[in-house]
Amino acid sequence: MGIGSGLLLAGLHSATGSANDFYDYRFKSPKDADDLASFYGGEELMELFCIFPLVGQIMMRSATFDDTGGIKTQGFPGTMEVKMVFSDDVNDETGETDWFNKRERFKNTLFGYTLWDMVLNFGFQTLEDGSRECYHAGEYFHGNVPILSQVMLLIFKVHARWVVWSTEHHVNHYAFSAGSTDEEEEMEEQSRANMPLFLLKNYAWSDLMAMLFGYKEGDLSREKQPSFLVLNENSEHATLPFQKKAVQIRISEDIEADKQALKALLSDYCPEDVKKILARRATLVRRRTNAGKKKDEDVISEDDEEVDEEPTATVDVYAMATDLAADRALQRRMTRQQTKRGS
Repeated sequence: MGIGSGLLLAGLHSATGSANDFYDYRFKSPKDADDLASFYGGEELMELFCIFPLVGQIMMRSATFDDTGGIKTQGFPGTMEVKMVFSDDVNDETGETDWFNKRERFKNTLFGYTLWDMVLNFGFQTLEDGSRECYHAGEYFHGNVPILSQVMLLIFKVHARWVVWSTEHHVNHYAFSAGSTDEEEEMEEQSRANMPLFLLKNYAWSDLMAMLFGYKEGDLSREKQPSFLVLNENSEHATLPFQKKAVQIRISEDIEADKQALKALLSDYCPEDVKKILARRATLVRRRTNAGKKKDEDVISEDDEEVDEEPTATVDVYAMATDLAADRALQRRMTRQQTKRGS
């Protein structure tokens, strides 16, 4: 009876288009740890995630804050709620970021009914040999409308393969070109903003075949070499940070801390004023980041907020939410470091 019930539940779970750990892609990167944390904690990843600029404009540039500080944007169909939390840890000996995780939840509703609910994790970890492994992992996809959910799950699986391939291509070849030549900076922007067009303009057909089929021809030997996507399928993986119990507890605490911070704001200000405060904070965080100021005293305090200052019009809502999540993660990190020094 117990086995039959388990099989029935498993069948229903699959029939409704639901799955746990529905993808796991990884690649090695020689880039600096803090640069990788900045990339995965910034809006650059979302540009690659959206594939085409128009999709980004529809989904994120037209997004709005709701009354609780969350993001609401265009769904497939209906309305999609987006929430994110950043978690990381710093190596006490080197001072570098040891691992970074961005947990992002997408919940699609139609007339108040949840069609599907998905959690993705992006980030990197430092392996025992000192190398850095970037990862894109689908934590779960829960669907409630059988046919639609199954279609969406398939789409997200295919989409994930494209995103991780384009991310590896961008990160290991074009990202972090600040201070480089104008041509290199232009290539970085084109690669990030519209990868399909960038590939068609600058790369041969064999590189597209690598993404689709996992093999590409070498420039000189023309021998087929396995891409990281194929190696990824045939190798044993180390446990990802968000899969460890201690980190899962920390992420839960980070989510709860963010909720409490927003709850405190809502208790002091009306929803419209909260939106202005969030916008102003994001603008200040961005200015600080662009200026390269990462010192403790630059962290924005609750007392510095001015309700009557209008948000910067050029900053879109998703970028604001990303900046705010990064700032909250920075404040939590410094709190943990101060606690360690005091103990």
